[in-house]
Amino acid sequence: MTTPYAAELNLALQAVHAASLLTKSVLRSLKNNVSAETKADDSPVTIADFAAQALLISAVHAVFPDDAFLGEESADALRSNEALADRVWQLVLQAKNAEQTRMSDVQHVRDEVPAGAALTLLEFPASKEDMFDLIDRGGKGQVTGSGRVWVMDPVDGTATFMQGQQYAVCLCLLVDGVQQVGVIGCPNLAFDVHGPLGVTRIHEDHVDEHGYGVVLSAVKEQGTHVREMKERGLGEPRRVDLTQLPKKDVARLDFVESTIGKTSLSQAEHKAVAESLGAKWPGTVIWAQQVKHVALALGSTDVMVRIPKTVDRFTCVWDHAGGHILFQEAGGMISDFNGEQIDFGQGRHIKGERNWGMIATMPDVFEEVGHAVKEVLARRSQ
Repeated sequence: MTTPYAAELNLALQAVHAASLLTKSVLRSLKNNVSAETKADDSPVTIADFAAQALLISAVHAVFPDDAFLGEESADALRSNEALADRVWQLVLQAKNAEQTRMSDVQHVRDEVPAGAALTLLEFPASKEDMFDLIDRGGKGQVTGSGRVWVMDPVDGTATFMQGQQYAVCLCLLVDGVQQVGVIGCPNLAFDVHGPLGVTRIHEDHVDEHGYGVVLSAVKEQGTHVREMKERGLGEPRRVDLTQLPKKDVARLDFVESTIGKTSLSQAEHKAVAESLGAKWPGTVIWAQQVKHVALALGSTDVMVRIPKTVDRFTCVWDHAGGHILFQEAGGMISDFNGEQIDFGQGRHIKGERNWGMIATMPDVFEEVGHAVKEVLARRSQ
């Protein structure tokens, strides 16, 4: 009997693998010196962001033509900058040629994909204009609360990607606003064949220089798995079950945090929460939001707290969709400060008026961390 969302999972794994190799090729060809354009919100975007989004949408749209998409990038900058568009198009063509080469040796590829996975040649944009239109299917997407919607961040952590540090390629299927499939590739995260969960402690500068990193996947009610990414395919899936790890005393909890001082969240209150539990702050420092979720899912860190400075602050849906299901299916808990599940059906943004703040940790310490957060917020109101 076929398990639910098996076809979607196999396609997402293959697409994220191809997009991860694309982004890694950019890093290696430019020796980690990646230039960027600046978007309207002053955040950077590279040729890898555009090309990876075109690849992901093209691959999924060819198989599920009635599905909708929501992605971080739009093609506006490409349509107005021919030189930039040419660079992105050449990168897409290189990825297409690489994928055709990988698939030409079918037997070799099948030796490096999970048992039972369906191998298909991914569909790529047919022309530069087709590439623009595909990117815009995600960049112009608005609705996430109804139907089947693929949410993606082609390069989460562009700033650290440009420095050759940790970043993620993210793809998540929402059905009526609920995560059903999440796949996240971390091309710079070194795979540890001897580690219990497949990786060692995550660090920005602990980079897989010679390999292709790891990919994590989860399907609702089917658990979380991690695989090594190889040039020709994927390694065998390894189940991630955080409930098998020993319970930690709250004073030993590791709080994951962004680069200190470079966030719109209230890091002073994050620190106060950790210190009220007797824990050190910061613990693990990671810039990319989805890599934080991966670190939680792999047990490399224990707690993520997101305290906005104001109630009207929002966070982008592509920074969390996919990462949440990875951690939850591995055994973790995530909610807002009121104990409500995060609502992925709000469109492009997760709004503070609907979901105020965020806490992610294991169930056995969730109540204690939540109580510490409420005490810190009570001091704010006073």
